[in-house]
Amino acid sequence: MRKTYITNMPDQAGAFLTATRVITEAGGNIVRVNYNRAVDTHTLLIEVDATEEQQEVISKRLEEVKYLVDDPGMRQIILIELVLPDRPGSLLPTLEIIKNHEVNIPYINSQENGTPYQNFKMGLLVENTAEIKDLLDDLSQYCEVRVLDYESTDRLLDSTIFYVTFANKLRELLGLSQDETNGALSSANKVMQVLDKRHESPRIAFDNILRFANMVAEHQGERFQPTVTSRVLDPELTLHIIEPPLGGNTYVLEYYEALLFIDCGLGCFRKEMMGVLDKLFPGFETRRKSIVLTQADVDAAGLGSIFDTVYLVRDSYDSFKAEQRGRGGLRERKASNAPFVALSKIVSDYEPPQLGHCAVIGERTGDDPLEFIGSIRFGNWFFEVLEGAGGHVAGETVVACPELRIVFTGDLVVNEEGMSLEQQEYEALQPYLLTSYDANPALADACRAELAERYAGYTVLPGRGPVMWA
Repeated sequence: MRKTYITNMPDQAGAFLTATRVITEAGGNIVRVNYNRAVDTHTLLIEVDATEEQQEVISKRLEEVKYLVDDPGMRQIILIELVLPDRPGSLLPTLEIIKNHEVNIPYINSQENGTPYQNFKMGLLVENTAEIKDLLDDLSQYCEVRVLDYESTDRLLDSTIFYVTFANKLRELLGLSQDETNGALSSANKVMQVLDKRHESPRIAFDNILRFANMVAEHQGERFQPTVTSRVLDPELTLHIIEPPLGGNTYVLEYYEALLFIDCGLGCFRKEMMGVLDKLFPGFETRRKSIVLTQADVDAAGLGSIFDTVYLVRDSYDSFKAEQRGRGGLRERKASNAPFVALSKIVSDYEPPQLGHCAVIGERTGDDPLEFIGSIRFGNWFFEVLEGAGGHVAGETVVACPELRIVFTGDLVVNEEGMSLEQQEYEALQPYLLTSYDANPALADACRAELAERYAGYTVLPGRGPVMWA
């Protein structure tokens, strides 16, 4: 194991020799030393590789010769690495930030590496945990910060290093910009605060969000392989079903050159989905395209910006409106949920539809679990639109065509039978990405029961998973 000793040695000949002899006699190996007389005449940083028992002996001997600082538990080194553009002046703002926090830099090292970036390794002398926490937050808002080595001091510093590392992992996996990384840092900090108040470990929630990010990264580009099937419902009407490896299903009704979508998946697969749609529908860009959204969640509305008309219920419209005004959507109205959902939006590259293209179908006025609010005509068929009472999420929408005996349920129905392994794994992450699957489980069950009774014998097209053909 390695340990960094911050020694307070006399400014006289042989001082370092004494420390070296102590370490060598105990069986330790000095792997790094740093001293800057201009910064501090007495402080020398020595990193030692040794067993736990040997480190105990070294600590005791250094204390005996009075070489350790008076309060080693509150004064230690954190080794960080700043990733900066390789251009004149890029280091200056970081040094200004460090100076403003009055933190000492006893160690710094950098060398160009032939890339557009330069890595600066710095040792920060920690005397005040709260100050270091604020410093790391401020530095992370300017550039990527990697914490390379530190000795645990207290929960405050541990938490900061934990979420800074988490945000950097997201940056690396998803190629986030600095602004996007800043958003991830801010949300991760808030997640930590929420979990701290609940006395819960953050690791499960953060690990699951990172699993989501890993899955997104693993399925981008040519690795995005959705299941695409088509069925003729009428000589003039074809149903196309796109089941992505992650996220909600996309359904497309084709009537000559016109297309009506029911939901459109995750925004992080926007490029991949456009490739699928261009291949499936020649001349896709010039076709008339509209969509009905069954909910205002990230995995239903990811491609919302490509449509001429977006049909939705009042609650979903109000959610998008709130998002565009910076207030957060339906899932974020509860303060404890907001940071989790914000992180999911960053990972999924979420972008709400343009309000100018939205057409509100109607809104609920009664108390029934499932209420008829309007209808949409597409080609020669009328589709009835019903809104649930908000058991799953406010604005939950069901779209059905009695003549064709088909019903699009959104996430009120999810068919886990026949799901791929990737889809099953994504399904398991839902409570962590949305904080809970159903906003009100009892109300959601009542809505599902009414849906099953009303549309018995229909082909059910679920929000996720294979179609349940009648």
